[in-house]
Amino acid sequence: MREVNEMKEGEAQISDIIRPGTTLGLDFVVLEELRKRTGVTPQEVLKFALAEMLCNALDKEDASEIDVSVQTEGEFYKLTVSDNGGKKLTEKELRLILDFENKASSKRGFLMVSRGYLGNALKCIFGYSYALADSEGFNPLSIVVETGNRQYTIALKPDKVREVIRSKIVTAKKKDNGLTTFIVKFPKFDVREERHPSRPSVLKDLIFATSMVNPSRKITYNIFGEKGSFGSAEGGKAIGKETSVLWYTGKQFLSLYKDFIRATPNTKLKELISLFRGFTSKKVIREILQDLSVAVNHDSGASGCLQFFPATPIKDLSMEIASMLFKVMKAKSKPIDRRSIKSVLGCIGEDSFEKLREQHGWQRLRYVTMPAIRVECPEPYHPGESCSNSDHVEFPYLIELAVFDRKQDGEGLKVYQCVNFMASMEDIFSRIFNVPYRLGRVGITNETPVTVVVHLACPVLKWLNYGKSGLGE
Repeated sequence: MREVNEMKEGEAQISDIIRPGTTLGLDFVVLEELRKRTGVTPQEVLKFALAEMLCNALDKEDASEIDVSVQTEGEFYKLTVSDNGGKKLTEKELRLILDFENKASSKRGFLMVSRGYLGNALKCIFGYSYALADSEGFNPLSIVVETGNRQYTIALKPDKVREVIRSKIVTAKKKDNGLTTFIVKFPKFDVREERHPSRPSVLKDLIFATSMVNPSRKITYNIFGEKGSFGSAEGGKAIGKETSVLWYTGKQFLSLYKDFIRATPNTKLKELISLFRGFTSKKVIREILQDLSVAVNHDSGASGCLQFFPATPIKDLSMEIASMLFKVMKAKSKPIDRRSIKSVLGCIGEDSFEKLREQHGWQRLRYVTMPAIRVECPEPYHPGESCSNSDHVEFPYLIELAVFDRKQDGEGLKVYQCVNFMASMEDIFSRIFNVPYRLGRVGITNETPVTVVVHLACPVLKWLNYGKSGLGE
């Protein structure tokens, strides 16, 4: 989940970003419910928590340095992630994140390139810490958040009678070191097993692969005493944050619209429309609203009765009119050109991979980038034709493939699979592209000293399960 931080004057407030939803009771402190919600087993929690907390830090665009630590502390594993991003959490914002009674997400249903597994990842991490300790007979474990000149010590307080989760937050003053730090603990399990999903080598590989698709961030690690760092804090382009109305079905757009109604009903039409690619100019917004007025009055049989203006609150629109707005915006939107996909979605790029090659002393780089556009439509569709079906969608995606030759180091083939600037230690492409098989066809075996990075950037991802361990077709 992207961290929700203190906003500057003029920026969206925390209540504008967090969206309310249905009551969830004790779901976040029950192991079986957590497993269903995350697709993650207790044995995978350490890896899951590290990945999500690393995502939180990376989602701060101005965080150039990130520190990750995994240590043993008595009967527990202690996971610490710090970043030097400028925005800090207030206690009010922390309490909103800890509102377990309602589903809350900062992802807000937008279709855009974004890291992370879930919109409620921090809740799941905190809940897993409590539930695992409870199942092992330990006292509830505290969570610590250090941000600005405050330290917040959090204790979850489930009420099994009322089926709600309360949170006790103890606040203490501290010297501001410029960092935001999350500290969470889990009961120990034996990660020395060769195939254990949270063994040290897996955690290190997760950090290493993530650093390769975020080369302008410096990530320092200490994994059970093994220390190192990847990348450099030189700054660079942020991942693409654009969204286009062409990527949505009618149902998806209305779902997003309902989210805005629930969270910020006084949002103005011009503010909603300008969030989508190509609709930022005042002239285009006026044209869209004029077309909407004509369409609504035509369908109602009236003569110029309804007019929609840039300052009209979105709460004044019915679902039927919101659906018409979607159709008008879709008709007005310009298709994504394949040549612009790199700038729309973000791209690591050959130059960045070449710097990685030099940093690690690898011998050669072979790089290819493949931008494409996927079309999905419930009706028979022929390329080049226009389609008025509201569920006809077209969205871009980008595949980057980097192959590095290494010196003979005895480690053999290394394959890292990444999606939307975040690493996965699963074979997520197996259904759509068998990477080991393809490599074997060109003579690369498990013993070949080659490093392969496969990176997919796409705003519309379809996963096979909640744990996001595999992509659909």
